[in-house]
Amino acid sequence: MVFKYRDQEGVYREKSTGKRKQAEARDFKHSFLEDLKQDRLPTDEAKWKLGHALTSWIEYRAATRPKSTVDAERTAARHIREILGGERSLNSIRAHDLRRFQMKRLETVGPKTVNNEMLVLTAVLKNAKLWASFEDVYEPLTVLKRGPGRALTVEDAARLVESAKTNDKWFVALCATVMAYATGCRSGEIKTLQLRDLVLDAEKPYIRIRAENCKTRREREPVLNELARWSVERLLQRAKILGSRDPEHYLLPADLSKHTKKSDPLHGGVGFDPNRHQSSWQSAWESLKKAAGVASLRFHDLRAYPYHSRHRGGVPIEIVMAQVGHLSADMTRHYTHLNSEAKYEAAAALQAKATPIMDVLRREKS
Repeated sequence: MVFKYRDQEGVYREKSTGKRKQAEARDFKHSFLEDLKQDRLPTDEAKWKLGHALTSWIEYRAATRPKSTVDAERTAARHIREILGGERSLNSIRAHDLRRFQMKRLETVGPKTVNNEMLVLTAVLKNAKLWASFEDVYEPLTVLKRGPGRALTVEDAARLVESAKTNDKWFVALCATVMAYATGCRSGEIKTLQLRDLVLDAEKPYIRIRAENCKTRREREPVLNELARWSVERLLQRAKILGSRDPEHYLLPADLSKHTKKSDPLHGGVGFDPNRHQSSWQSAWESLKKAAGVASLRFHDLRAYPYHSRHRGGVPIEIVMAQVGHLSADMTRHYTHLNSEAKYEAAAALQAKATPIMDVLRREKS
């Protein structure tokens, strides 16, 4: 049985029900027209090749999201292509393909990573209006909850710094630790700092976190207290030795020798590239935590400390959030007028409580 209908662009089309019995054909037609009315029918994208759809999605994300987020999604897209096949059409994907992807990726990564990668495939299928058929059968992998993280004390931070000073290989991790603790900056924000983002000769020094490097996509200017300035100045000295001199050069130049995977475009390089930034200090951070006896600590806990401690110390929540960039739309409207003076006072309040850390930093190696 064939019936005519008008699509959402007003064009008349014909559709076969594929049914021989009149009652079944009538039910099919009714269901189809209801899906059309509710905009649930697959779009033309449903016929796209998976590889093309993934490329289109990543291009959109690159224009609307921070680079760190897009890099992770680009990696996810590559694994999706490799496992499911980039040449197959989207409308050929079935529930067993999703389970196959999950099982294959679990061979090398944890369930949380698999779930995050599945979000990319989910988004592509939703764009093509194909996800509805998977909603009742897809199950994200179970991830054991770690809780909200541990509370970081001044003594913890001082112990981290003390341990970091015993090993020169932990120098970048040491400086990043101090900066995150003192300013509330995210790890990705620290890694992507360029020399032009450092304003150290002002009466009240600060760093500029550009919108494209910030999770919230909003530029901000965290002020630097003595702790934060110590870390920035040491990293700046190191950067200049490694070749960073132009305003667009990175504070943390990429160590090309660390790119050991053959699939990495930077594989085989030597020295440091000031036009690229360091992508990770995870290995040094894990070793440093164990040495300091705080193995359960997450780098994000360093960022959380100034947020909570300053607020508990009486600093208005609006000022704290303006400093660390933990924004919402309502908060943004409320405190975009705040000036650097208030933020500097908040940073100074943290500095006053962090004397043990500064004492360790000033202490010469034994």
